Amino acid sequence: APDAAGASVAGAEILDLRAGTYLQLMGGSFPGLPDTEDEAREIKSILGAPDASQPLQLKEAASRSNVLRFNRENKLNQYRYLVFACHGILPGEVDFVTQPALVLSHPDPSTQQGGFLTMADVLGLQLNADLVTLSACNTGRGKLQRGEGVIGLTRAFMFAGTRAITVTLWSVESKSAKTLTTGLYHNLKSGKNLAESLRAAKLRMIHREAGEYYDHPFFWAPLVMMGDVS
Repeated sequence: APDAAGASVAGAEILDLRAGTYLQLMGGSFPGLPDTEDEAREIKSILGAPDASQPLQLKEAASRSNVLRFNRENKLNQYRYLVFACHGILPGEVDFVTQPALVLSHPDPSTQQGGFLTMADVLGLQLNADLVTLSACNTGRGKLQRGEGVIGLTRAFMFAGTRAITVTLWSVESKSAKTLTTGLYHNLKSGKNLAESLRAAKLRMIHREAGEYYDHPFFWAPLVMMGDVS
């Protein structure tokens, strides 16, 4: 990843990363990410998602058990767009978690166990989405397997049924991640296709229209798109 050491936004050191390595900085717990709730609410507003469709699962409701319940009840496959805005972890960053995972409500309020939605969990989902957005750290990374490529969350969500997915290649700063994803959906709503929507969101950051420091590749470059992006 590009080196962003010493970069700052509005004079404040950038520490607000959506990464599992944050555990080491915060004494073994995952810090809250208030930007993620704003991110989810803004995307809901952009898309005009009706409340009857239960478009928002926030805080304790954003749990592994709820994702799996929605899947059992055949609700997940009714959504065209799915956005996970949370922490992301890689194998070895958390004890006993041996697969790439999204950190949902932790501990899970229903089971009081770990709130990690793992690659294996995702492989069991049934989706029919045009786009899944994983707005978390390192979601595009995984194990490089000879003859197969990278085995991780990207492949798992594609296997589960999404036609396209946006993932990150390194640890993302929270506010710039929100800027990228909301920009993507604004552009998508305006009629651009998936690839054009992401490109336009990145160009806005490169041209400093979204913040003075966001022209650095650390902020705009980590989010990439896979699948049918037309």
